[in-house]
Amino acid sequence: MDPLVIIQLAIQYGPAIKEIIDAAISNDDLAAKVKTVAAPLVGFLEGLGAKLFPKAAPALHLVGGVLAAFDPNTTKWLQGALNNVLSPSPNLVVDGIYGPRTRAAVEQFQKDHGLVIDGIAGAITQAALGALLTKDQTKPAAVA
Repeated sequence: MDPLVIIQLAIQYGPAIKEIIDAAISNDDLAAKVKTVAAPLVGFLEGLGAKLFPKAAPALHLVGGVLAAFDPNTTKWLQGALNNVLSPSPNLVVDGIYGPRTRAAVEQFQKDHGLVIDGIAGAITQAALGALLTKDQTKPAAVA
């Protein structure tokens, strides 16, 4: 697909896809809604997901592509959270770009917590990370 066409489609469908991401209740729900609302982008997003997340099941490539391309705020939260919970810290740049270092840190987190290791920070991985962050906040502060 021509890069200019991809950019035009991303601009056209971006707001609708972001709404879908925010409202989705599962990976299947997200994929189904994106296929309905942004059909012209599905092939590109599946290809992107396959390239970014080669360890993921093919059924998740669309979800991975959507999250990587259209959800920079969640990616920033993810990067900051991974910097805080992984030891040693991966020292990710909190830039909202779901690149190879972010994917590797997600895979490490998934491995450490017995999750499916696919590099996609979907609902289960985000919930596990959020629960860990909440648990850390409820611990009493250390007294010096």
